[in-house]
Amino acid sequence: MVKVAIAGGSSPTLGHSVVSALLATNGRHTPIILSRKKADDGTTSSKDVWPVAGSSSSTAEVETRYVDYESDDSLVASLRDIDTVISVLLIHDTDTFVKTQIRLLHAAEAAGCRRFAPSEFAGTYDMHFKVDFDKMAKLPVWEAVLASKIDAAMFSSGMFMNYLGIGCPEKDGNRAEALAGFAEGPFLFNLVEGWVDMPVVEGDGASPALITMTNIRDIGRFVAAAIDLEQPWGKRELGMAGSTLRFDEMVPLIEKYTGRKMEIRPFTKKQLQERAANASEGVAGIIEHMECQLKTVCCEGGIPIEPTLNRLCPGVKPMTVEEFLRKYWAEPSGISV
Repeated sequence: MVKVAIAGGSSPTLGHSVVSALLATNGRHTPIILSRKKADDGTTSSKDVWPVAGSSSSTAEVETRYVDYESDDSLVASLRDIDTVISVLLIHDTDTFVKTQIRLLHAAEAAGCRRFAPSEFAGTYDMHFKVDFDKMAKLPVWEAVLASKIDAAMFSSGMFMNYLGIGCPEKDGNRAEALAGFAEGPFLFNLVEGWVDMPVVEGDGASPALITMTNIRDIGRFVAAAIDLEQPWGKRELGMAGSTLRFDEMVPLIEKYTGRKMEIRPFTKKQLQERAANASEGVAGIIEHMECQLKTVCCEGGIPIEPTLNRLCPGVKPMTVEEFLRKYWAEPSGISV
């Protein structure tokens, strides 16, 4: 039995996915949620009942350990019996995000943990140099991981497939299942309003823009399978993929399973540069600037992920984009395809 600590494990998206996948391993792995201590009332842990995936009646108790992320002693004490630490933390302040994860990394080393994975679950290492948020928030953490002695991995998953679930038909909890806790707005694809942003890849012989999408629920299953690997993670990028498709391959699939024509909205690097230069002030401008940088990456070939974990863990059969669209759009709408 391997104890796995999930920092941010109470989140409704990646945290829930990883915890649920670990519970489904029939006792091979025991998830322990690390949660920020909200009050100094002496409570160090609690237990809650979780449903076990694949069963309508089976449940399990999951321990939550309350930690002070600003205290080395608190973190080390919470990790003494832990084999693997998985971070799915999401902290919008980049300085706090970096310091918290590096402190968690060093605590894992001090506690004798065997493995560590920082909060990544998006693009590749190369993207860290192209997107300011990644450069400021993720790159310093990965550099600290590389300098550490702990076995580690960078889990890359591309874009959440669950963006395609926004606005899908509601029938017996269909929409909640499709979103898997995801609550952000549309990006690149808006299946409700009926448009797809299409990157224009310029240059002779340029490769088409590709996008990797992975269902949030499958990310947890891939992480659980990676913990099963006997070989060291080796501080590698362990990428996973539900589907990797060209943008122009996405459009006919979306139209087929939603039953509506999509408006194609092409964009170029020049347009993105102009938009970024005139971005709004404050938080809205920061988000707009980041979206422009992500779209620029799409104009430079897209966001394809090398599916290393798909090969190393063939027992994980992730949902594809076509399967996702059929299940969450066509079937509850009664669309015959």
